[in-house]
Amino acid sequence: MLRMLVITSLLLTGGLVMAQNDGFTDHGICAAVAESRGVVVTHTASGKNLAITCATDCSPRGYILVTDVDSGETQQLFYPEGVANSDPFASLLSRNGRFYTGAGPAFLEYDPDSGEWLFGKVINPKASCYVGSAIADGPGELIWKGTYPDCRLYSYDPQTQEVVDYGQMDEQEHYFSYLVFDSAGWAYAGIGTARQNIVAFNPQTRERKQMVDEAERVVGTALVYTGVDGKVYGKAGNQWYRLFAGEREAIAEAEKAAAAPTGSIGWGQSSGTLPDGRRISVNLPDSRLEVTDPAAGGTRRIELKYEGGGVALTSMAQGPDGNVYASTCHPMHLAVYDPAAETLEDWGPVYRVGGGNFCHMSTQGQYLIAASYSHGIFHVYDSTRPFNGGYGKDPNPYEIAEWHEDICRPRATLAHPDGHTVFMAGYAGYGYVGGGLGIYDFETKQATLTTHEDLIPYHSTIALAALADGTVVGGTTVGAPGGGHVVATEAVLYLFDLATRKVTFQMSPVPGDTSIVALTVAPNGLVYGLASGPALFVFDPAKREVIHTQKLADWGGVPRDALFVGPNGDVYAQFSKAIVRFDPATYAPSVVATPPVTINVGGPLVDGRIYFGSSSHIWSYKLGE
Repeated sequence: MLRMLVITSLLLTGGLVMAQNDGFTDHGICAAVAESRGVVVTHTASGKNLAITCATDCSPRGYILVTDVDSGETQQLFYPEGVANSDPFASLLSRNGRFYTGAGPAFLEYDPDSGEWLFGKVINPKASCYVGSAIADGPGELIWKGTYPDCRLYSYDPQTQEVVDYGQMDEQEHYFSYLVFDSAGWAYAGIGTARQNIVAFNPQTRERKQMVDEAERVVGTALVYTGVDGKVYGKAGNQWYRLFAGEREAIAEAEKAAAAPTGSIGWGQSSGTLPDGRRISVNLPDSRLEVTDPAAGGTRRIELKYEGGGVALTSMAQGPDGNVYASTCHPMHLAVYDPAAETLEDWGPVYRVGGGNFCHMSTQGQYLIAASYSHGIFHVYDSTRPFNGGYGKDPNPYEIAEWHEDICRPRATLAHPDGHTVFMAGYAGYGYVGGGLGIYDFETKQATLTTHEDLIPYHSTIALAALADGTVVGGTTVGAPGGGHVVATEAVLYLFDLATRKVTFQMSPVPGDTSIVALTVAPNGLVYGLASGPALFVFDPAKREVIHTQKLADWGGVPRDALFVGPNGDVYAQFSKAIVRFDPATYAPSVVATPPVTINVGGPLVDGRIYFGSSSHIWSYKLGE
């Protein structure tokens, strides 16, 4: 199935742009789509049948789409003033008829009857979002919610708009993913991901009880749901429990009751059923809503018209054909910019990547290699054959390996100097700490994995480079963004021998720093690196020592692929607020250019132009201008 769209006219705002700005050029939006982040359907008191769709894209303000299923009209309702555009991860169609969701840390209340926002505020500045189905109806007509990453429980009174903080349900875990109540009024939290937990809480007495023995707390997220009998059923590890009034009873799976209906949904919910039996399905990337009527038969399609800003870029690379490839996220599309023709094409999604993305890409011969989130898949696009999104009997790109647990969140790929070996690396899966190094050989067609235990224990490799002799250089982070518990304290630079699959040397180039975010090898063989401080370090692999370190000015964050070698052999860096050159003799930095936009994603140097991503747009800067 060939999925190719030349960006010319779009339902969303944006498109192909060639705006010039002091040497900088905006080449346009890579993927002019949006992603649905949860769909509910409701029959209002005024008799309207509505579908409410949460959306995410790079618009200046976030929004929901409210579609009248009968008239086919869609209203784009922007978030209340002061609420930042941020992804929803959990929503609720309450029994009171109102709709609740989270935009990042902000909690939102919408009344489908009046068509108005009733509430929109950040209730916990330390929270990032609400996840899973952790927004729920509870006793006393209150709305309850759990926050990520601090696992705090809150209530909201729709009548008074009072918010009450009931404290932290788990002091170590981050993912408060399920929230339900039994008929006795106790709340139950399903928590993960490093050591799953079920916590019971009595809102009246504020008694908190852990329902899972410490020995049973394994990697993952515990599940809880309310049964039709008013009791709560939970699963932690392989054990099911019947929970009521803060007490637990271990049961066999066959003893659990059916789940009671709930209006809580996660971000992946894309369908619903109206009281009259009609089924609603939303595909926001394709801008359509479908209404299926089982009684009358047939399906009706509604076109969803709205304005948006496209979806964010997450990685860029120069392909085998000299074109610039870019991946977006939520949803994932692969876009290609042709510098010679000055055309930007959206090639569409890639099989099994979906809401993830190509986290990093490199070129080895005729192949573009890419590592994707969240299955940890290693993809290969053969530039000599037509692109078809990876679908069908002859997929292109095709999959060569999958390391879901060990490299769930890839951050680096590398084309080895031998011309036939490629690498991918990154963070481990949810609940784990320490990512592996995946290796694939095009000659032998063999994929192998070196785990973090055999690499650098409890570290994840997020930057890769190679010396002229084939030695691989890796830079690590101690972080665990999927909820794992951090163990190590300092980032490590290491040398890896491909033949023996062993680390031959390691050190902490910037003591106290927790991440090495970028690496490149200069023509003289020296390794330049950026630590998250931010700080520059220069490593001499012959001497196996750091010969220079320097704390850098505040040029903003360090995007992926921030370092590259320029046409004159000098080393350049892309920061979010500046493009910087390092003097080859003194390593002193100097600002080459200040971009008119924020650099979010570093990109390649192609024909004297530095490419980068800013939000949903590809930009470039002409060196020497």
